[in-house]
Amino acid sequence: MIESYHIPSIEKRKFPTLLFITLSYIIGNWLFKSSLVDLLGLFYFGYGVSLIISYLLLHLQIKMSLHASAIAGLTGFLIYFSFFFKINMLIFIAVSFALAGIVASSRLNLQAHTFKEVVFGLLVGLSSQLIVFLIYII
Repeated sequence: MIESYHIPSIEKRKFPTLLFITLSYIIGNWLFKSSLVDLLGLFYFGYGVSLIISYLLLHLQIKMSLHASAIAGLTGFLIYFSFFFKINMLIFIAVSFALAGIVASSRLNLQAHTFKEVVFGLLVGLSSQLIVFLIYII
C-alpha cells in the first residue's frame, strides 16, 4: 500500500500536514492550559503556525522543507526560552544552529528539496516561533 516513505508530490503532503496541525494545536492547548509549561505550549503553537503556512503554500503548489522548519522552530524556542527565563543558553542555541545547517545540507544532498525550499523552511520555522512568543508577551 505504501509506495515510498518519501512524499514527493504536493497532493500527498496535504493530509499529513493537516494531521500534524491538529495534533500540534491539541498538544499546545493542553500544555498551555497548565500554567507550569505554558512556554512549551507556545512551542507547539509555533509549529502549528508553520504547518498552517506550509499547508497554505501547498495549495499554491509551493513546497517547503518541513525538516528545516522543525529544526529552525526548535532554535526559535531555545532563543525565547533563554530570553524569558534569563538563562544563558548560548551553547545550546549555537548547537541548534549547527544542527539546522546539518539538516539543511542533508536535505539538499538527498535532493529532497531545492535551496529555496530549504531556506524558506528555515525562515518560516524560526519566524513562526518568534511571532507566537511576541504575541504571548504583548
